[in-house]
This record gives sequence, structure tokens and C-alpha cells, in this order.
Amino acid sequence: MIAPANNTRSLEQLLILFALVALQYVPVWGQQKPERFWLAGRYDGDRVVIYFDAVKFAGTMAPNGRKLADPVVVGFFSPVELPADYIAHVPIAPNAESFALGDQYDLLLGNGTVAPIKLTTLVGCETDEAVGNDSFIGALGTVEKSGSLFATKGYYAVRRHREPQGGAANFRPKTTAELSRYAHIGDDPVRFDVETNIAEILNARMKMDATDAEQNAIGKTSPAFTVQPFHPADGTLRYYVRAQWKTGKERNARPTYALAAWMAPLPSLRILGVERRAAIENELPELLNVVDLGDGRTGIIMHIQGGDSTALELAEYRDGLNTKTMRVMQSIAWGE
Repeated sequence: MIAPANNTRSLEQLLILFALVALQYVPVWGQQKPERFWLAGRYDGDRVVIYFDAVKFAGTMAPNGRKLADPVVVGFFSPVELPADYIAHVPIAPNAESFALGDQYDLLLGNGTVAPIKLTTLVGCETDEAVGNDSFIGALGTVEKSGSLFATKGYYAVRRHREPQGGAANFRPKTTAELSRYAHIGDDPVRFDVETNIAEILNARMKMDATDAEQNAIGKTSPAFTVQPFHPADGTLRYYVRAQWKTGKERNARPTYALAAWMAPLPSLRILGVERRAAIENELPELLNVVDLGDGRTGIIMHIQGGDSTALELAEYRDGLNTKTMRVMQSIAWGE
């Protein structure tokens, strides 16, 4: 009587083990694609330009396109209008965005504002692919509510359209309390005592990181810096600070030393992450906009200038990271 019981128990154990193994694979098979975000730039009064994917035109775009005026913001090349069916003839990666004229997307303007847009013109830009640059294909999108782009930063994020809650197709925070629930750049001036404390912390950091030759050249020179307050999606206050030390004796426009820092004011003012300027670079990363990605996520749009390259990047901000370690959701880059 004992042997059959053991066999039954063994069979049950095998079935349980099989079920556990199978369950591990079910979420993978049933997973939805992660939500994607793209960069967008103001094209003109009520339109933006979006490049959804990198492509290789290999010289085929020129005979088919009509040159358009350049966007009012930099970094989005000189778009060319393409025939509406042209996208069907361009080799695109299997995971590329499937889009068509008339599709609706959401434009994240910053300050918690969401503006629906409709794709109205297919565009592309062909770069110098021979040196390794990517070309891009995308669209011009028109905001549904005229004037939505007025007094905005000019650089935005785009996501697939979500049905609005409460029937508000064009959402914009109306009160300070409402705004505090969304990631955004702050407009309030930074107090003088905070700026003084920032300068002291930056000087201390410079002395830790700069070479002896750089420190000797700097001497007692104070840094010139700009402070950009911003709020991640959790409502806390952060600063992005770009600083440079110039003695006036430099032989070119480059400062003797420069750094940028992500800082938090509480419980005491401190550095969370540092952006260092490499020897070949011309500029520190520039913060262009902060957007709320939803679900507690904060997006930052940066302009990053290298020695012979430049890029616009949409990244997910997190305390303790810098632009080299943050998750990049899209980069529009080019170089010589």
C-alpha cells in the first residue's frame, strides 16, 4: 500500500514543478510592449516635428522629397516632406513604430501639460550615412488646440495616445498644488544664500576632481554658474547646475575647468550626480525641458555637445545618475 502512495506523491510533485516552470514563461509570452517615448521639437506655430525611428535611406530620399523650412528649434535637421506611402518602401527595423498620417499621439509639453496631436505630414531627414550617422523618418504633428505651444520650452516628449480621464482632451494643471503632482521645470528664482552654498560645494568638488595644473591656474577664481530648479514626478525639489571656472587668461573660449551637477536641497544641499566635461568636449550637457512620463517617471530632454558630435536625448531622470548612466529613451545624434 505504501508504494502506490509514494508514486502518487511523486506524480503530484512533478505536476506542481511543471506548473511552476510554465507559469514563469506565461508573463513573458503575454507581456505587452513597453511604452515608448520619442523626442519632439517645435516646428512652427502649431506643429511639431517627430522622428520615430532611425533608418538608412542610402540616397533614395532625395528624388522623392520636397524640402521644407527648418524647424524653429535646433537639433531636428532640415526635414523633407515625403509622399504619404513612402514609408512602405523604406527598410525599417522589426520593432519600429507603425504610424500613419491621421494617427493621434500625445504631446508632453512639460509642466504636466498633455496636448493631443494628429500626424499630418510624413517627413524624413537624410544625414551623412557614409560616416556612420543615422537618418530618421517621422512626421509633423499638429496640435488639436491652437496656441498650445505658446510660451513652452520648444522641446517635448511624445507617446502613443491615451484616452483622457474625466473627458479632458487637453490637460493642463490649473493650480500650484495640481502642478506639484507632475514633473516640471521650476520658474521660481533661487535664493542668494542657496546660490552661495552651491558655489561653496562646487568649489569643493572642483578641488577633488581637477588636476593640480588646473587648480593652480584657477587659484581663488569663483565659478560662474547657472541654476535650473526642477521637480521630479515625486514633487521634490532638485537643481541642475552648470559651472565653469575662467581666469581670463585662457587662449580660447574654453574655461579652465567646468562641471555640471544634479543637486538636492534637503535634508542639506548636496550633489547627487556629476556631469564632467571631457577634454575634447566643448560644452556641458544642457537641460532643455523636464516632462512627466506618467506612473511616477520623470523625463529630461538634454542637448549634449561633443568635440565633433552633438545629440538631443530624452532620458529618464533618477537621483544619483548622470546622463551617461540614465536610461535613454531616444537619441537624435549626428557627428562628423
